[in-house]
Amino acid sequence: MSSLAWLDTSPDDERRMREIVKMFSDTSTLDDLGIGQVRDGIADLLFPGTSTVHARPRYFLIIPWIFERAAAKYTGTMVASKANDEERKLIEVLRSPSPVRGMIGSRAGKAVQNLPSSIYWSALQRYQILPDAKALRWDVDVRPPADFPKSLAGGLDLTRDEAEWLRERIVVAASGTYLAYLLANGLETDPGEVSQSWQHPALVAAPSELKDAVEHARLFSLVVNGATLIYNLLIAERFDAVRSDDGNWTDHYTKRLTDWADEIDLNRTELISWDLDDFWTTVLLGRNGNPVAPGTMIFINEWISQVRYRGPHTMSTDPDIRQIIAERERKNKGEQSRLNNDRQIKNWGGSSGSPRLNFRWPIVQTLLADIKDGLAHAPA
Repeated sequence: MSSLAWLDTSPDDERRMREIVKMFSDTSTLDDLGIGQVRDGIADLLFPGTSTVHARPRYFLIIPWIFERAAAKYTGTMVASKANDEERKLIEVLRSPSPVRGMIGSRAGKAVQNLPSSIYWSALQRYQILPDAKALRWDVDVRPPADFPKSLAGGLDLTRDEAEWLRERIVVAASGTYLAYLLANGLETDPGEVSQSWQHPALVAAPSELKDAVEHARLFSLVVNGATLIYNLLIAERFDAVRSDDGNWTDHYTKRLTDWADEIDLNRTELISWDLDDFWTTVLLGRNGNPVAPGTMIFINEWISQVRYRGPHTMSTDPDIRQIIAERERKNKGEQSRLNNDRQIKNWGGSSGSPRLNFRWPIVQTLLADIKDGLAHAPA
């Protein structure tokens, strides 16, 4: 698909299409139980403009630089076409003599299907770097390095000027969000040392609205992980029965569910006092008012109620709980239900969305780290 097609697509549609593709290769984002609307609503609220398919933040400058060069020589549809050609050439530059860390196209080279511009198009608009997509009008104050794009000094590492500009741009465009707050107040901490966004030390001094939103994310991630672990346990039991040579996955998920139950017990007070009305209001804010599917809300509310008032250590063996999970998966996936398909059971890879929800935190970690490193460079 050419980038011209992306110009006729809404930013939200483009991002979701890219993330759907990513989900097929990332077991942490699989959505067998149909909670993706809630997950993405929270992620969009906390970290707007981010995507699971983003690589390195210098692309926020590289793409405008390429398109501005094309617009200086061509007009109309030729601008995007020539920019695409230059993107492919730059991929080869970044691959030589060895691929730059985090680059797009490190394996496929210039034959890569999804160019950086198509991957970042939505975020470029969200951060007002591309304020007018139809006219291809860009707003970038930092000039490219000398001899760009024949070469790219620093690879995908941000210079100090670039890091300062990008931080300011996101802070202004995403004002009031957790992403903007961390860029303004959280760069003293190494993002790589923060496993989850709710563990960031800067959160302690954040405004109460942000603290509440991040706490909703934490509790939802914790609670729903029990559902995904039980779902994987149901698969594991059937998988072990037919593929016993591949290890004991039943024991693996039984152990993980024990750890999950212990954590639920430690958070019992917070779960009982959790304001679900405010939680759903927060989710809707992240979805720009677009409602969550009724079936999804019913399932999540029921699951939270079960976790609140049942003993977590016996939930995985409770027939009623197992039935709730199995029915939800079958309703969500229909004919593609893994629990109704022996062939899919045999082809199971050992995990189907079993990790804790992180709301794109690994992508945000890279963004924060690259900006932090860029700011540490000496002034140009």
